[in-house]
Parts: sequence; C-alpha cells; structure tokens
Amino acid sequence: MPLEKSEAIILKSFNWSESSRMVIFFTEEFGKLKLTDRGGRSMKTRRGRLTTFARLDITFYLSEKQTSGYISDSDLLELYSFERDGTLGRLAYASAACELLYLLLPERDDQPGLYRYVVSYLKLVDTVEKHSLPSVFICFFLRLLSQLGYHPSLAYCVTSGEPVEQFVPEGADAVFSAERGGVVSPPCQRPGEYYIRLSYDCFRRLLVLQTASLAEAAGHRVSFAEAAQMLEAMAKFVRYQADLPANLKSLEFLDKLKKTHLTDR
Repeated sequence: MPLEKSEAIILKSFNWSESSRMVIFFTEEFGKLKLTDRGGRSMKTRRGRLTTFARLDITFYLSEKQTSGYISDSDLLELYSFERDGTLGRLAYASAACELLYLLLPERDDQPGLYRYVVSYLKLVDTVEKHSLPSVFICFFLRLLSQLGYHPSLAYCVTSGEPVEQFVPEGADAVFSAERGGVVSPPCQRPGEYYIRLSYDCFRRLLVLQTASLAEAAGHRVSFAEAAQMLEAMAKFVRYQADLPANLKSLEFLDKLKKTHLTDR
C-alpha cells in the first residue's frame, strides 16, 4: 500500500473491533475515504487523536485493490469548538452537514473545491451569530445539492422552463414538487400530485440563498417557520432525487433546534 497524505475532516465513525474503529473522511485530495483507525479506541495510542469537527492532516496507507486503507498518523490543524451562544444548535448544524456529505458523496472522487467550501461552512457555524445559522445551513444544503448534480429548479418551472416571475406574482405561494425536482407553474400542475406550498416571502428567500455565498447567507435572517418550510421541501427533494432513506437524522433535527431558540428573531 502506498503512503498518502491529505487534509481531511471526519464525516462518520463506528467501532470496528475491540481496539479499532472505521472512520469515514472527506479529504481534500482523495474525496470520501473509508480508513481503519487501528488502536483508535485505546487511550494509549501514540499518534495524534482523531477529532471530529476539525481540520486534520492525516497520513494513511491506501489500498489500490480494496475500498479502504488505514490511518498511520494525524495532526490537528484547526478545531471548531462551537463554544459561542447556541452550542447545541451549532453542533446540530455541523452534524447535519457531515451526514449529508457522508450519504451523498461518491467514494474516492476528489473535489477540492467542495472540500474548501465545507471548511468555510464549519468555520461560519463556529463563529456567526446564532440567528444566522439557519440561513447559512440552507445555503450550504442548496449549494451541496447543486455541486453533486441534484439541482432543484427554483428560478424556472421544472416542466415548462417558464421563469418564476411569470407565474409567482407578489404575495402568492410557490408550488414545489419534490418528485419532479422544482417549482411547478399552474398549467403544469397535475391533479392528485403531492406539492409543497412555500409562502411568497419564504420562497424568495430560498431563491436568494440558492445563489448566495455563505458570507452573504449569514446576512439573511430566516425565521423558524420559514426554515421549516424550506427544509421540508429540500428534505423531500433529496429523498426523491438521491434515493436516500426517509429517516435522515440530519433532516429531522428541527425539533431539537427549536428547543435551543436558534431561529427566534
């Protein structure tokens, strides 16, 4: 096995044996990697500890014939402690992003641009005011979907291609079809098909966040009710389009966030 090195963040880990565990990384150089952390469950390990919600510099042996390798060493580059006001909510938003990446990223598909975007997201979750967290996460969610080829059609009718300005007048609800993959104009709607209605203000914010940078998203406030509408639409969208299970923890954390008052204005 060749010895490799890359910057990485941990997406998920689980016990593999009495002394070892399996760790799923998102690496800058190799994409998503599954590596065995030999002796990682022991407090006596001599190498650097693997820390979640952190940028790590990992050295590892990578098999060219098998789907996994094993960790040789690691160094902590940057830790996101989430110690500002709203710690539990910050952890929930960071965990949500990691679970989505774990489920959606293909194996060993290097995406350095996306990796740097994820790092920027974790830095913002660690530092922004808590009222900005919902908009930052929704922006991240939308950009991640688009980057991986699951681009919800929000600016145009998903069926006819008609611009939304022509069929969503000011004050009107937008009609979203998760199964078809975007907003649907009245002439293209079908009897008996399931739709999610987004209030005008909620839809306009969602449309803005789809093309915003993370820094720009931090300047927008999204209420709990609006965040719930947006995430319901995006949750159903990703389940249909990416064939993900219906019980995603990362898309069912709104009740937990509500208890932290993160989305209160």
